[in-house]
Amino acid sequence: MNILGTHRSTVQRLRLTADRQLGAGNFFWHAWQVADDRDRPLLFHPDVTSDHWDEGELPGVSLDDMRRIVVRYAHWYRSHGVLPHTHVGILTRNGLYGLLHHIAVTSLGAVAVHCNPNMALPTAADYFVRTRVTVLVADADLLAGCTRAWDRSANADAKKILTEDIRLLHETAPRPSGPLPGFPHRHRRDDLVMISHSSGTTGRPKAPVFTHASFFDGKRGRLWTFPSQRSDRMLTALPHSHSAGISYLTMALLLGIPTLVLDGADGELLTRAINRFRPTFVLGFPLTLAEIDVTRVTPYAAQSIHSWNGMGDASHERHIRPLTALGARREGRKRLAGSRYIDGLGSSEMGMVLFRTVHTQQSTDYDRLIGHPIKAVRDAAVLDEHGNVLPDGEAGLLGVRTPSVTPGYWDDPDLSQQSLSNGYFLTGDIVRRDPDGRWYHLDRTPDVIHTVDGPVHSLPLEERVLLTTQALDTAVVAVEDPDRPGFHVPAAVVLYRDDVRRSPEDLLQACNADLRKKGLRTLDALIIAAHRDELPVGPTGKVLKRSLRETHRHMLGEPARPGAAHTHTLPGLPEPASTRAD
Repeated sequence: MNILGTHRSTVQRLRLTADRQLGAGNFFWHAWQVADDRDRPLLFHPDVTSDHWDEGELPGVSLDDMRRIVVRYAHWYRSHGVLPHTHVGILTRNGLYGLLHHIAVTSLGAVAVHCNPNMALPTAADYFVRTRVTVLVADADLLAGCTRAWDRSANADAKKILTEDIRLLHETAPRPSGPLPGFPHRHRRDDLVMISHSSGTTGRPKAPVFTHASFFDGKRGRLWTFPSQRSDRMLTALPHSHSAGISYLTMALLLGIPTLVLDGADGELLTRAINRFRPTFVLGFPLTLAEIDVTRVTPYAAQSIHSWNGMGDASHERHIRPLTALGARREGRKRLAGSRYIDGLGSSEMGMVLFRTVHTQQSTDYDRLIGHPIKAVRDAAVLDEHGNVLPDGEAGLLGVRTPSVTPGYWDDPDLSQQSLSNGYFLTGDIVRRDPDGRWYHLDRTPDVIHTVDGPVHSLPLEERVLLTTQALDTAVVAVEDPDRPGFHVPAAVVLYRDDVRRSPEDLLQACNADLRKKGLRTLDALIIAAHRDELPVGPTGKVLKRSLRETHRHMLGEPARPGAAHTHTLPGLPEPASTRAD
């Protein structure tokens, strides 16, 4: 627990902890009220579209700066008819704009409807219509794309949406002539404050809703445990339209932590940001952190880092170990070489991480270990399809009971009902718990591979494939079994950081030897992706396995193509010649 030497004093954090009015809809105003350093630069937001963004001084905004901007935005919204419960869409690549609009919208009692700027624009346009948005602020090009999609669909609801260029709004929104009446809005516990879509990797993005109380649940206790020493500096590479991005920026403002908000984060940008900002802890989704080239992190920057925070899907050992070799951490009074990797499993519907485990250089337990439920999870269980609790050691559906869970999906009450089983919310994950109470993540429910011998879970296979091949990324997916109609077998797609030529046959043999040694199902095929498009990811950086399943579904009924190897051949055809990826 952090008590002394923190950005916010013990008295200030006691005030925040004890204030039962504090929640997701008014966190900024509580942060501003308790702060005695409102003019200190707090959020740093470089323009990464500039080639030289990491040179010279980084621009920073203080709580006072944010307050002035938020009031201007709120005045603009109110003058354009935004009232409590109005749904306002936000679509921007600018993480700072997105956060400040979120604060302005919720401070009016309206609902912030966030959408990832990487989402396909026809999908984004449909998402805003489905969520009953009446005002949309967005980057000019994204706004134009949504408008074109609406024009093609001739959707009557879309024609009612008021749109505005988010940059133009920032430049022209006037200050009000006096205080805004009833501002900031006084929230009730069940007031809807945000809709933040799911990743969409398993289909059309869902629209989970979050309330003033539910989206703040779990954060109150973290006012005492979140890294907030005066030496701490946070770098967030999360998608800032995602509920996770909003959550961690909430903590930064409440606790006064200097934070770099990095737009459009990839491994190269994140490496440059680490070298320039010298954070003590770094946040990102697993693939973003995996893309960091540790050889390019300067020793000067590396020595500052004590923690990495991966969240969403659990992370792979192959990706964790290079990062924990950097930096230093404290355990009690000792300063030890190497940082810690805090691995968290969560989902959009939960509003926060549900399971947590910590890895260091000395860690030996991986194999998709996700640790234990956090305190905010009142109960977690492994369930069968009927909602019955399964014994330790058996794989099943993950069900949780926690106040942070979404009350439901905005436009799909049937899905909301289907997500409940025996009083548990089903996260869509397949897990198992061992007799020592440790939990392991095995799969997402749509990604389970149904073989003739029973279900095969893809994530433990991916763990071994990454360690064996030392690839940057991989996905194990179901392809059709040509010998047993109606069943499937596993195939791996691997992607490397470099363009070194490799033999897919050799990689397949090596992976299968390792899988057999571990008692896991072997692969029937392996494909070397020539570039990222052949191992595609969605808006939040998760691999689109449904796309891979469709692309490769018939591959075992055909001769192996260049860059691929498999254990099946068509009857009457010769064995495929050795192939290599160029």
